Amino acid sequence: MKFLTEPLCYATNLVMFGSRYPESTYEDLRILDETMPERMLGQIGDYLSTPDISEEDGWLGSAFKRLFRENNISLHEASSHLLTFQWGMHTNTFGIALWLFLFLLSHPDALLAVRSEIDKAIKEDFGDLESFVTIVNPQVLDRPCFAMLTSALLETMRLTAIFVALRVAESDLQLKDRGEIVTVRKGEYVLGNVQAVHMDEKTYPDHRKFVFDRFAHNEHREGRLPTEGQPWFSFAAGKHLCKGRYLAMYELKLVAILYLHLFDFTPVANGSSSWWPPRTTRRNLGIPRAEEILVDVRPRHEA
Repeated sequence: MKFLTEPLCYATNLVMFGSRYPESTYEDLRILDETMPERMLGQIGDYLSTPDISEEDGWLGSAFKRLFRENNISLHEASSHLLTFQWGMHTNTFGIALWLFLFLLSHPDALLAVRSEIDKAIKEDFGDLESFVTIVNPQVLDRPCFAMLTSALLETMRLTAIFVALRVAESDLQLKDRGEIVTVRKGEYVLGNVQAVHMDEKTYPDHRKFVFDRFAHNEHREGRLPTEGQPWFSFAAGKHLCKGRYLAMYELKLVAILYLHLFDFTPVANGSSSWWPPRTTRRNLGIPRAEEILVDVRPRHEA
C-alpha cells in the first residue's frame, strides 16, 4: 500500500527538512535494509551543501546544517548521519501504518468501530474535516475521542514489535518477576525479549489476536499512553525510551484519521492467493516488513 506510506514520507520530510530536501528518497528508504544506495547519500549531500541556510531547509534541516558546519563535520559524515536519522524516522512508521491498516481490513468489526469513532469526533468535536486539519496537533490527537484509534495503534505495535533490548548491569541488582527475585551481577548482560513479554497470555489474554480495543478502556492521562500497569515496550523503556515516540504517534494517528475518514478500502486478491495473512520479507529495525497488498481505494461520498 504505497499510497499510504509515500505521502507520509513526503509530508514529514517537507515539514522537518523543507522544500530543498530531495523528494525522490522514498524508494531508496524502502530498500535501505537490503542495499546502501550511494545515490541517496549523494542527494542528501547536495541538500547539505547549499551555500546558504534558509526557511526552505525546514526547522530541523536548518538545525542540522548549522550543527554540522559549526563543528566542521565532513560532508560524507554529515550525509551518513542524516541518512541514518531518516531511516530510523521513517522505516518503523511505514511498517506500523501498513500493519494497522492490514489488521483493520482483516477485522471488519475493528474497522467499523475505529472509523465510526473518527467520523463522530470530526463531526461533533471539530465540526468538519477542514476545521480539524486547521487545529490538529499532538494534544488534539491525544483526546479521549480517539481512544479506539489509539488502542488499535498500540495493539498493532504490541503484535508486531520483535526487537530485543540488550543492557549491561552497572551494579549488582535484583529484578522482580511475578513474586520471584532474579539476581543480576555487575557486568552481566541482560537481554530483554519484548516479543515474549507482549505475547504473554497471563498479561494479554488472547495474545495472538488483534483485540483493537484492548487499551481503549484504560485510564486516560494527557501526554501518556494508556498502557500504564501493563508491560508494553514497543517504544522501549527507561532512559532509552524512543525519542521520536510523540512524532510517530502524531504521524500515525493523523494518517489513519485522514484515510479512514475520506476513503473506503477493499483488498484485491493477487491471482488465486488470498491477501491475508500477508507474507513477510526481511525484518528491519524491529517491525516485520510485509509484501505489498493491492487495494481498491474509493472516496467515501458520505464522509
